Amino acid sequence: MVRLGVRAGALICTAALVLTGCAPDDSISQIRSFLAAESGPDDVLPPAAEDATSDPESSRFVGELAGVSYFLAKHVDPTSGAPGYCLVISNPTEGAASSCASDVNATRLWVSSSATGSARVVVADDIIPDGWTKLGDFLIVNPEE
Repeated sequence: MVRLGVRAGALICTAALVLTGCAPDDSISQIRSFLAAESGPDDVLPPAAEDATSDPESSRFVGELAGVSYFLAKHVDPTSGAPGYCLVISNPTEGAASSCASDVNATRLWVSSSATGSARVVVADDIIPDGWTKLGDFLIVNPEE
């Protein structure tokens, strides 16, 4: 009888972790933690990218590859008021591109343009395609694509 209670408790705890988004490979939790970190001088969006999000002050620098800089920022959907995130790519000589998604759709966040290349949010067990590079815990990038 005790084993049944332990198993039931373990199952409930596991279900609670999954339902609350606390799983260790949860990209949304990683994004929230990343954006909650204190900002620094590298986190400021370049002037060409300031209009790419509704909250440029929240931007955080994810990394740089081949002269292309990658940022993440908070976003509020102007129609629904729902919170979310914007992925911003900046190439100083070519321009900037961005894409925004709601909080629950953050794992589908993807941006691409001929001037900046591509970037997308991934979860821990996603396979990284050839030609792509992982920056941080939740982002893969390809400045050539």
